[in-house]
Amino acid sequence: MKPISIYIVEDELLISASLKSQLNNFGYEVCGSASRGETCLSEILELSERGREPEIVLMDIHLRGDLDGIETAKRINEQFNCAIIFLTGQSSKEVYDRSFKIKPFGYLLKPIDMEQTKMTIEIASYQRNLEIENKQYQKTLETLLEKRSEENREMMALNHTISDNVLIGITIWQNDQLVFFNNRAPEIFGYSAEGFSALSLMDLMNAVHPSDRGELSSRIHACLDRINLDPQRIQIRTLATTEKIKYLDISFRMIDYKGFPALTAGFIDISDYRNQND
Repeated sequence: MKPISIYIVEDELLISASLKSQLNNFGYEVCGSASRGETCLSEILELSERGREPEIVLMDIHLRGDLDGIETAKRINEQFNCAIIFLTGQSSKEVYDRSFKIKPFGYLLKPIDMEQTKMTIEIASYQRNLEIENKQYQKTLETLLEKRSEENREMMALNHTISDNVLIGITIWQNDQLVFFNNRAPEIFGYSAEGFSALSLMDLMNAVHPSDRGELSSRIHACLDRINLDPQRIQIRTLATTEKIKYLDISFRMIDYKGFPALTAGFIDISDYRNQND
Protein backbone atom coordinates (compact mmCIF):
# COMPACT_ATOMS: atom_id res chain seq x y z
CA MET A 1 0.00 0.00 0.00
CA LYS A 2 1.33 3.43 -0.99
CA PRO A 3 2.36 5.51 2.05
CA ILE A 4 0.51 8.74 2.81
CA SER A 5 2.45 11.70 1.37
CA ILE A 6 2.91 14.76 3.58
CA TYR A 7 4.22 18.28 3.04
CA ILE A 8 5.40 20.27 6.09
CA VAL A 9 5.08 24.06 6.37
CA GLU A 10 6.85 25.18 9.55
CA ASP A 11 9.15 28.18 10.05
CA GLU A 12 10.89 26.65 13.09
CA LEU A 13 13.57 24.55 11.40
CA LEU A 14 14.17 22.31 14.43
CA ILE A 15 10.45 21.48 14.70
CA SER A 16 10.29 20.86 10.94
CA ALA A 17 13.32 18.52 11.00
CA SER A 18 11.97 16.63 14.03
CA LEU A 19 8.54 16.22 12.41
CA LYS A 20 10.10 14.95 9.18
CA SER A 21 12.23 12.39 11.00
CA GLN A 22 9.39 11.05 13.14
CA LEU A 23 6.90 10.94 10.24
CA ASN A 24 9.40 8.98 8.16
CA ASN A 25 9.80 6.55 11.06
CA PHE A 26 6.02 6.07 11.10
CA GLY A 27 6.19 5.05 7.42
CA TYR A 28 4.85 8.26 5.89
CA GLU A 29 6.42 9.89 2.84
CA VAL A 30 7.52 13.48 3.51
CA CYS A 31 7.67 14.89 -0.01
CA GLY A 32 8.83 18.38 0.94
CA SER A 33 8.95 21.19 3.47
CA ALA A 34 9.01 24.97 3.53
CA SER A 35 9.28 27.78 6.04
CA ARG A 36 7.33 30.36 3.97
CA GLY A 37 3.86 30.25 2.41
CA GLU A 38 5.11 31.48 -0.97
CA THR A 39 7.72 28.70 -1.17
CA CYS A 40 5.13 26.13 -0.14
CA LEU A 41 2.72 27.12 -2.94
CA SER A 42 5.38 27.00 -5.67
CA GLU A 43 6.77 23.64 -4.50
CA ILE A 44 3.34 22.00 -4.19
CA LEU A 45 2.52 23.26 -7.71
CA GLU A 46 5.72 21.65 -8.98
CA LEU A 47 4.92 18.39 -7.17
CA SER A 48 1.38 18.43 -8.56
CA GLU A 49 2.65 18.92 -12.12
CA ARG A 50 4.84 15.84 -11.62
CA GLY A 51 1.89 13.80 -10.35
CA ARG A 52 3.16 13.84 -6.75
CA GLU A 53 0.71 16.24 -5.10
CA PRO A 54 0.85 15.66 -1.32
CA GLU A 55 -2.22 14.20 0.38
CA ILE A 56 -1.63 16.05 3.65
CA VAL A 57 -0.19 19.50 4.39
CA LEU A 58 0.87 20.14 7.99
CA MET A 59 0.49 23.93 8.13
CA ASP A 60 1.86 26.15 10.87
CA ILE A 61 -0.64 28.99 11.34
CA HIS A 62 1.96 31.62 12.31
CA LEU A 63 4.39 31.95 9.41
CA ARG A 64 6.79 34.79 8.73
CA GLY A 65 6.41 36.61 5.43
CA ASP A 66 3.55 38.09 3.45
CA LEU A 67 1.40 34.93 3.70
CA ASP A 68 0.52 33.44 7.06
CA GLY A 69 -0.54 29.81 7.38
CA ILE A 70 -4.27 30.53 7.06
CA GLU A 71 -3.92 32.53 3.82
CA THR A 72 -1.51 29.92 2.43
CA ALA A 73 -3.97 27.14 3.30
CA LYS A 74 -6.77 29.05 1.59
CA ARG A 75 -4.77 29.22 -1.64
CA ILE A 76 -3.87 25.54 -1.40
CA ASN A 77 -7.57 24.67 -1.11
CA GLU A 78 -8.31 26.76 -4.21
CA GLN A 79 -5.65 25.04 -6.34
CA PHE A 80 -5.08 21.52 -5.01
CA ASN A 81 -6.69 18.51 -3.32
CA CYS A 82 -4.54 18.54 -0.19
CA ALA A 83 -5.98 18.00 3.28
CA ILE A 84 -4.89 20.80 5.61
CA ILE A 85 -3.95 20.06 9.23
CA PHE A 86 -3.08 23.22 11.17
CA LEU A 87 -0.22 23.36 13.63
CA THR A 88 -0.53 26.02 16.30
CA GLY A 89 0.90 26.93 19.66
CA GLN A 90 -2.23 28.90 20.53
CA SER A 91 -5.79 27.79 21.11
CA SER A 92 -7.41 31.24 21.02
CA LYS A 93 -10.89 31.77 19.64
CA GLU A 94 -9.55 34.25 17.09
CA VAL A 95 -7.23 31.62 15.60
CA TYR A 96 -10.03 29.06 15.31
CA ASP A 97 -12.51 31.59 13.89
CA ARG A 98 -10.11 32.57 11.11
CA SER A 99 -8.84 29.10 10.33
CA PHE A 100 -12.19 27.32 10.57
CA LYS A 101 -13.36 29.00 7.34
CA ILE A 102 -10.63 27.05 5.53
CA LYS A 103 -12.40 23.82 6.56
CA PRO A 104 -9.24 22.11 7.88
CA PHE A 105 -9.12 18.36 8.42
CA GLY A 106 -7.68 18.79 11.90
CA TYR A 107 -5.66 20.79 14.43
CA LEU A 108 -2.48 19.85 16.27
CA LEU A 109 -1.30 21.84 19.29
CA LYS A 110 2.39 22.39 19.93
CA PRO A 111 4.37 20.75 21.41
CA ILE A 112 3.48 18.03 18.93
CA ASP A 113 2.27 14.68 20.29
CA MET A 114 3.23 12.16 17.61
CA GLU A 115 0.59 9.56 18.52
CA GLN A 116 -2.08 12.20 18.20
CA THR A 117 -0.42 13.42 15.00
CA LYS A 118 -0.52 9.94 13.49
CA MET A 119 -4.21 9.51 14.34
CA THR A 120 -5.06 12.95 12.93
CA ILE A 121 -3.16 12.23 9.69
CA GLU A 122 -4.88 8.86 9.21
CA ILE A 123 -8.35 10.37 9.73
CA ALA A 124 -7.57 13.32 7.45
CA SER A 125 -6.30 11.02 4.70
CA TYR A 126 -9.43 8.86 4.92
CA GLN A 127 -11.74 11.88 4.82
CA ARG A 128 -9.81 13.43 1.92
CA ASN A 129 -10.09 10.24 -0.13
CA LEU A 130 -13.83 10.09 0.56
CA GLU A 131 -14.24 13.69 -0.60
CA ILE A 132 -12.29 13.01 -3.80
CA GLU A 133 -14.35 9.87 -4.50
CA ASN A 134 -17.57 11.83 -3.89
CA LYS A 135 -16.43 14.60 -6.24
CA GLN A 136 -15.56 12.04 -8.93
CA TYR A 137 -18.90 10.28 -8.41
CA GLN A 138 -20.74 13.61 -8.62
CA LYS A 139 -18.84 14.56 -11.78
CA THR A 140 -19.63 11.18 -13.35
CA LEU A 141 -23.28 11.54 -12.36
CA GLU A 142 -23.44 15.07 -13.81
CA THR A 143 -21.90 13.80 -17.06
CA LEU A 144 -24.45 10.97 -17.26
CA LEU A 145 -27.33 13.36 -16.49
CA GLU A 146 -26.12 15.81 -19.13
CA LYS A 147 -25.83 12.98 -21.65
CA ARG A 148 -29.32 11.76 -20.76
CA SER A 149 -30.65 15.34 -20.98
CA GLU A 150 -29.05 15.77 -24.39
CA GLU A 151 -30.55 12.47 -25.55
CA ASN A 152 -33.95 13.60 -24.23
CA ARG A 153 -33.61 16.95 -26.03
CA GLU A 154 -32.70 15.16 -29.26
CA MET A 155 -35.63 12.76 -28.83
CA MET A 156 -38.04 15.61 -28.12
CA ALA A 157 -36.77 17.52 -31.16
CA LEU A 158 -37.24 14.40 -33.29
CA ASN A 159 -40.74 13.87 -31.91
CA HIS A 160 -41.65 17.48 -32.66
CA THR A 161 -40.22 17.19 -36.16
CA ILE A 162 -42.22 14.03 -36.86
CA SER A 163 -45.36 15.38 -35.19
CA ASP A 164 -45.31 18.65 -37.12
CA ASN A 165 -44.64 17.11 -40.52
CA VAL A 166 -47.06 14.19 -40.68
CA LEU A 167 -50.35 14.44 -42.59
CA ILE A 168 -52.33 13.64 -39.45
CA GLY A 169 -53.61 16.44 -37.26
CA ILE A 170 -52.92 15.52 -33.62
CA THR A 171 -54.66 17.03 -30.59
CA ILE A 172 -54.87 16.33 -26.87
CA TRP A 173 -57.82 17.63 -24.84
CA GLN A 174 -58.00 17.79 -21.08
CA ASN A 175 -60.93 19.19 -19.09
CA ASP A 176 -62.44 20.46 -22.36
CA GLN A 177 -59.27 22.47 -23.10
CA LEU A 178 -56.74 21.97 -25.87
CA VAL A 179 -53.39 21.20 -24.23
CA PHE A 180 -51.43 20.00 -27.28
CA PHE A 181 -51.70 20.14 -31.06
CA ASN A 182 -49.29 19.76 -33.95
CA ASN A 183 -48.97 22.10 -36.94
CA ARG A 184 -51.27 20.01 -39.14
CA ALA A 185 -54.34 20.20 -36.85
CA PRO A 186 -55.20 23.91 -37.36
CA GLU A 187 -54.51 23.60 -41.09
CA ILE A 188 -57.13 20.85 -41.41
CA PHE A 189 -59.81 22.96 -39.70
CA GLY A 190 -58.81 26.19 -41.44
CA TYR A 191 -57.53 28.06 -38.37
CA SER A 192 -54.35 29.88 -37.52
CA ALA A 193 -52.30 28.27 -34.75
CA GLU A 194 -53.27 31.09 -32.38
CA GLY A 195 -56.97 30.82 -33.21
CA PHE A 196 -56.92 27.03 -32.92
CA SER A 197 -55.21 27.10 -29.51
CA ALA A 198 -58.13 29.11 -28.08
CA LEU A 199 -60.74 26.50 -29.07
CA SER A 200 -62.50 24.29 -26.55
CA LEU A 201 -63.66 20.79 -27.40
CA MET A 202 -67.21 22.14 -27.67
CA ASP A 203 -66.04 24.81 -30.12
CA LEU A 204 -64.55 22.11 -32.32
CA MET A 205 -67.72 20.03 -32.07
CA ASN A 206 -69.67 23.02 -33.41
CA ALA A 207 -67.49 22.89 -36.53
CA VAL A 208 -68.78 19.36 -37.27
CA HIS A 209 -71.60 19.03 -39.78
CA PRO A 210 -74.92 18.87 -37.86
CA SER A 211 -75.74 15.49 -39.39
CA ASP A 212 -72.57 13.93 -37.97
CA ARG A 213 -72.42 15.83 -34.69
CA GLY A 214 -74.67 13.48 -32.68
CA GLU A 215 -72.73 10.28 -33.47
CA LEU A 216 -69.35 11.91 -32.82
CA SER A 217 -70.56 13.47 -29.55
CA SER A 218 -71.93 10.13 -28.35
CA ARG A 219 -68.66 8.33 -28.99
CA ILE A 220 -66.52 11.06 -27.40
CA HIS A 221 -68.65 11.10 -24.25
CA ALA A 222 -68.44 7.29 -24.06
CA CYS A 223 -64.63 7.73 -23.99
CA LEU A 224 -64.69 10.59 -21.50
CA ASP A 225 -67.00 8.66 -19.17
CA ARG A 226 -64.75 5.57 -19.51
CA ILE A 227 -67.70 3.58 -20.83
CA ASN A 228 -65.72 2.57 -23.91
CA LEU A 229 -61.93 2.39 -23.51
CA ASP A 230 -61.29 0.99 -27.00
CA PRO A 231 -59.83 3.27 -29.69
CA GLN A 232 -62.63 4.86 -31.72
CA ARG A 233 -62.67 5.69 -35.41
CA ILE A 234 -65.29 7.58 -37.40
CA GLN A 235 -65.60 9.55 -40.63
CA ILE A 236 -67.35 12.91 -40.41
CA ARG A 237 -67.95 16.10 -42.34
CA THR A 238 -66.84 19.47 -41.02
CA LEU A 239 -67.62 23.03 -41.93
CA ALA A 240 -64.23 24.68 -42.23
CA THR A 241 -63.82 28.41 -41.68
CA THR A 242 -64.18 28.80 -45.46
CA GLU A 243 -67.67 27.23 -45.14
CA LYS A 244 -66.42 24.47 -47.44
CA ILE A 245 -67.31 20.94 -46.36
CA LYS A 246 -64.38 18.72 -45.54
CA TYR A 247 -64.38 14.99 -44.94
CA LEU A 248 -62.27 13.81 -42.03
CA ASP A 249 -61.27 10.39 -40.78
CA ILE A 250 -60.99 10.72 -36.98
CA SER A 251 -59.50 8.30 -34.47
CA PHE A 252 -59.52 9.02 -30.74
CA ARG A 253 -59.08 7.38 -27.35
CA MET A 254 -58.43 8.18 -23.67
CA ILE A 255 -54.84 8.43 -22.44
CA ASP A 256 -52.97 9.62 -19.35
CA TYR A 257 -51.34 12.99 -19.97
CA LYS A 258 -49.09 14.40 -17.22
CA GLY A 259 -50.80 12.14 -14.71
CA PHE A 260 -54.41 12.99 -15.62
CA PRO A 261 -57.00 11.57 -18.07
CA ALA A 262 -57.04 13.21 -21.50
CA LEU A 263 -58.61 12.63 -24.90
CA THR A 264 -56.25 12.36 -27.84
CA ALA A 265 -57.59 12.65 -31.37
CA GLY A 266 -56.02 12.27 -34.81
CA PHE A 267 -57.53 13.86 -37.93
CA ILE A 268 -56.88 12.93 -41.57
CA ASP A 269 -58.34 15.05 -44.35
CA ILE A 270 -59.85 12.57 -46.84
CA SER A 271 -61.80 15.17 -48.84
CA ASP A 272 -59.92 14.53 -52.10
CA TYR A 273 -60.49 10.78 -51.80
CA ARG A 274 -64.22 11.19 -51.08
CA ASN A 275 -64.73 13.71 -53.84
CA GLN A 276 -63.10 11.37 -56.36
CA ASN A 277 -65.14 8.36 -55.29
CA ASP A 278 -68.58 9.87 -54.56
